[in-house]
Amino acid sequence: MSAPLDNKLDLLRLRLGASREMRNCSAVLCLTETWLNDNMPDPAFQLDGRLLFHADRNQRSGKARKGGLCVYVNKDWCTNCTLVNSHCSEAIEHMTVKCRPHYLPREFTAVFVMAVYIPPGAKTNEALKELNNNISSLQHKAPGGVLRGCGGFQPRKPDRHPA
Repeated sequence: MSAPLDNKLDLLRLRLGASREMRNCSAVLCLTETWLNDNMPDPAFQLDGRLLFHADRNQRSGKARKGGLCVYVNKDWCTNCTLVNSHCSEAIEHMTVKCRPHYLPREFTAVFVMAVYIPPGAKTNEALKELNNNISSLQHKAPGGVLRGCGGFQPRKPDRHPA
């Protein structure tokens, strides 16, 4: 979503309520640029039948306006979820939620859902390095986990070097 979540929440609720396909197929919804902050109460952004996780920009990240990530997990799919990590820098924002769905094949320990936003103009190499570090850390801590990533990837074009 390119506009603040509070401006689009009614539309999102309408689509979830009116579209059986969206309602039944969406185990997880990942949203970027939510513009949420600490002064906004979680219940205002809750969706029926879904768990809410969000990572807001704050002064410590050096980016206090706009941005932010949000993950909604469908309770029909999973109720055992925890926020594993979240990070915001000039190059990337990412948040990981660990889910232990109601049904999960024995060979998997969990499903990790990672919401990612790489803003326009971000330094591609820095963003990819931070993303790789997070993924490597998750794989090391939970080798039997399945990782699914989603979000907005808009890094700047690589610099051209003369041949």
